Amino acid sequence: MVESDVISIVFCFSCLIYASWLDIKSRSVTNWLWLLMIVVAIPFASYNLFIYRIPFLFSLLFSLTFTFALSYLFFRLQLFGGADAKSLICISLLIPTHPDFHFFSLHFPIPLSLSLNAGFIPFPFAISTLLNATIVTLIVSLALFFYNLPNLCLRHKGLRKNLRYMFIGYLLRIDELTGVKHTRLVHSYAEKEGGDIEKKFLFGGVEIDEEEIEKLKSYAAEGKLDEEVWVTPDLPFMLFITAGFVISILYVNFLFVFI
Repeated sequence: MVESDVISIVFCFSCLIYASWLDIKSRSVTNWLWLLMIVVAIPFASYNLFIYRIPFLFSLLFSLTFTFALSYLFFRLQLFGGADAKSLICISLLIPTHPDFHFFSLHFPIPLSLSLNAGFIPFPFAISTLLNATIVTLIVSLALFFYNLPNLCLRHKGLRKNLRYMFIGYLLRIDELTGVKHTRLVHSYAEKEGGDIEKKFLFGGVEIDEEEIEKLKSYAAEGKLDEEVWVTPDLPFMLFITAGFVISILYVNFLFVFI
């Protein structure tokens, strides 16, 4: 299965790179890409089924069922988009089990724990990809926190009040919002009766457009709003799925470090 594994890995990685590029560029990924992945996956699955029979069939069904159920749940909960769910389902069909192969003198995956050495891999490959992608997002959150920490401490902005925002975004001056790409407001802002500004945290953030910027500038000019607002990077989750895919190939799953 080694040769088909390597071909599947290269093909799948190429598709994920292209999907990430499309997601960054246009915030949408064509369904033709997922159709191509399925069309290519069918002969690979048929070949492995012919060679490995029932064990491979069980692995394939487990991978597809588990991944489809979890991806659909995450999609319905709006934890990620339709393209992210489709990419994981395609991965589950192309690479249902964790690849085990040699590249020159190196053996992959690289063991991170005794559990991995013993062959203990409870998740399908696509689920390991999702788990690793989630861990990468947590690393980004920690990076944002440590970026914000000295900034807020030095300027006495109030750590307790802003603690939860420190993990998801950073402060940016309102007059610097123009031209900012792949960034969203953490809060929505609206003027209430009496002139006070109501600030609401919105999951997923608020799109930054000219109308929103002018509104914020007006509030700031009237002294109703600070000169800085919290913004969050609008990074496509497809980037994290691609990173999670690479980690899964190299190490299987970062969770095994703690097993």
